[in-house]
Amino acid sequence: MAGLRTFFSVVISLAAGLTAFAHDPGLSSAHLVRSERGIEVRLAFAWPDLVSLTPSGSGATRPEAVQLTALGSALIRSAEGMVRINAKDVTLRASTFRVTPGVAAPNEVVIELHWSQVTPDALHVDFPVLTTMPFGHRMMLVVGKAVEPVALLDARHATWDLPAEAVVATGVVDPGDSSPARPSWFSFVTLGIEHILTGFDHLCFLSALLLVASRLREVVTVVTTFTIAHSLTLAAAAFRLVDLTPAVVEPLIAISIIYVGLENLFLRRQPSHRLALVFGFGLIHGLGFAGALAERLPGVSGFAVVPPLLGFNAGVELGQLAVAGCLVPLIGLARVKPGFFSRMQPTCSLVIASAGLVWLLQRV
Repeated sequence: MAGLRTFFSVVISLAAGLTAFAHDPGLSSAHLVRSERGIEVRLAFAWPDLVSLTPSGSGATRPEAVQLTALGSALIRSAEGMVRINAKDVTLRASTFRVTPGVAAPNEVVIELHWSQVTPDALHVDFPVLTTMPFGHRMMLVVGKAVEPVALLDARHATWDLPAEAVVATGVVDPGDSSPARPSWFSFVTLGIEHILTGFDHLCFLSALLLVASRLREVVTVVTTFTIAHSLTLAAAAFRLVDLTPAVVEPLIAISIIYVGLENLFLRRQPSHRLALVFGFGLIHGLGFAGALAERLPGVSGFAVVPPLLGFNAGVELGQLAVAGCLVPLIGLARVKPGFFSRMQPTCSLVIASAGLVWLLQRV
């Protein structure tokens, strides 16, 4: 009994640890306007994302006056810790800083910053605050009069460059009149690699597939089938031929992990129907990949989608091959051990299925 309790304790602990990566990472927004009055940035955060920045780390679920006062006092002394703007390699100093409750949601907090300097020079805008947010937090950036965001920032991509512009007749510099340069093709390759290496749900699914692939041919076939399937739906979603909400896709991805993990509990080798299963679930995972790519391409459509699509997909495949290249030899070494089929494979499969169940509960 003691051994059984220890076993389940390990399973629960590992599954709980994985939930940290499956937890809703949070979404904020930033609206940047450059005009004859200077530069204004309006940040909007959900209160739970800012709690850790307060001196007391308040556990309040919504911003009360005392919490906003504490937050403002903590941040106003370091406005550059929120947003940093450089023009001609000179850091501009914010002239005003205000923290107020938002109106869009009960738990929203709005942080307004104003720079009195008026300059048409190119601006380099950095958002250091993103490095203090929970893992995976994202920020929608809206510039000028635009309504749609021009970028989705995170801790790894926390900067944006605005080109130099001429002042129009009214004296207003409208950064929304020009189109900022898009990220390079190689940056989409990097994005694909980062997405798969930090996509713990996709990695769990891939690990479950490799766990019962006993021959190199089976490994190659499984990985190739998964690649073809998710590439198809990734391309279809990028060209907007398929559009499924994450509220549907993300739970289905969790279900795929649960199913394969549980099926592995009763297998010693890859079943004959596994390739059909991999293809079907691969189509769903491809829609999950598409969400990450779409966040980086707001307003992009048609042929312009092709280069970033190819780069992102190449990055996903490179990351996937790197993971498979590490796992396959390790699984091969473990497979020759006497207790692999009786203990190691069932334990790993149950951990994977448990993680999938936790993700499913969170996403539903």
